[in-house]
Amino acid sequence: MPPSGICPNSGSFFQPGRIAREISRLMGDTRFSENAVRQSDAIRLCPHFGVCGGCLIQHMPYEQQLAEKAKQLATLFSDVYRGQIDIVPSPAIYHYRNKIDPAFSPEWFDAPPPPGTVRKAVLGFKARGNWFRTVCIEDCLIGPEGLLELFRSVREWVNDHQLAPYDSRRNTGFLRNLLIRKACRTEDRMVMLITTPGAIDRESFVDTVRTAWPNASVLWGTFSGRGEVAAADHVEILAGIGEIDEHLVIPDHLERTWWPTPKDALDNMAQIPSQEDHRKKLAFRISPMAFFQTNTLATERLYARIRAWVDSIRPPVLYDLYGGMGTIALCVSDLVPQIHSVEEVAAAVEDGKRNAARHGVSHICFHQSRVRPWLKEQIQSGGIPPDSAVIVDPPRAGLSPKVVERLITLAPRNMLYVSCNPSVLARELPAFLES
Repeated sequence: MPPSGICPNSGSFFQPGRIAREISRLMGDTRFSENAVRQSDAIRLCPHFGVCGGCLIQHMPYEQQLAEKAKQLATLFSDVYRGQIDIVPSPAIYHYRNKIDPAFSPEWFDAPPPPGTVRKAVLGFKARGNWFRTVCIEDCLIGPEGLLELFRSVREWVNDHQLAPYDSRRNTGFLRNLLIRKACRTEDRMVMLITTPGAIDRESFVDTVRTAWPNASVLWGTFSGRGEVAAADHVEILAGIGEIDEHLVIPDHLERTWWPTPKDALDNMAQIPSQEDHRKKLAFRISPMAFFQTNTLATERLYARIRAWVDSIRPPVLYDLYGGMGTIALCVSDLVPQIHSVEEVAAAVEDGKRNAARHGVSHICFHQSRVRPWLKEQIQSGGIPPDSAVIVDPPRAGLSPKVVERLITLAPRNMLYVSCNPSVLARELPAFLES
């Protein structure tokens, strides 16, 4: 199967240096040029664009974004692949993310404030080029819809209770992150406040969230580590069931149309003729810390490509490495008689088992293990069956050298690499091709 890229959004990019130069051309310091806005009449531009460290190319029309990404991929892989790389657009270009986790940080001053100044809690995302400054976000054009009301409500609660933000440099403070999930197809919602260990007014926080998002599940997580990550050592459900339900409807053929928002995409995709019996429909229960692809509708197109590949080879055994909560394994479960899903995170493995049971799938074996030692065990036990296939879906850092070495030793007949960081894939691919 020729390589392809799923263009996930209207903001992110994988060569920040080049786009940073483009941003610098369009803006002076942190103020976006009015001329740049006028050049793209139909583009919705986030008021924080250019200051917030999130989106890089939101000022470009989506057609131009696709063309730019195609050029970048062609350049990255020019040494190993000369053909055309197929770029599949995201069905929605705004509000496509089903999860965000903005951080609480101390208020930033451009010049040192007077001694004794109390730094207020700022809720938002890191500023471009300044890790210690957090941009106060009023809304987010790539996050779930409805954030404006939720952010406003939470900020009022924080101010009323005079809660201090966590300062990672001093390891002081209380508020850390606001983890937000909103399912695309079911519109289930979840909000989890993450703090250092301590106490909160549980009832008032639930009221705060549900004033903006009625019926949302509300949780409180505590994390004692120093890392600036949205993680929790302990999670308490304050209201609701503590999970959201999300559905995937994997198309039987790839559409290449896009719309402004997920709602627009769903309304229009429902009118596209398709053989309903050929669509793969899945439902997932997602716990607060579980990994689930953040662009639900683009994931459906990605999984359509994966299903087509698996269907073309029909392996007797499939190894799904970095399997998470089993979404890929379940996506192809009707095409393979035996599947092994390998995942390090215990909660994700348990989610996978529950979701498999929900679908009546019993031939997926979930292994809680790091991939590297698990592959070593397979080598020591005699390898993998002939004609096996492997799917790897690693984090942004990619595969470790030992994982690459062990995969080459095991020599599966077919392997599919799902990469969220093409630069890393381009670095790792030659080792597989040389073998």
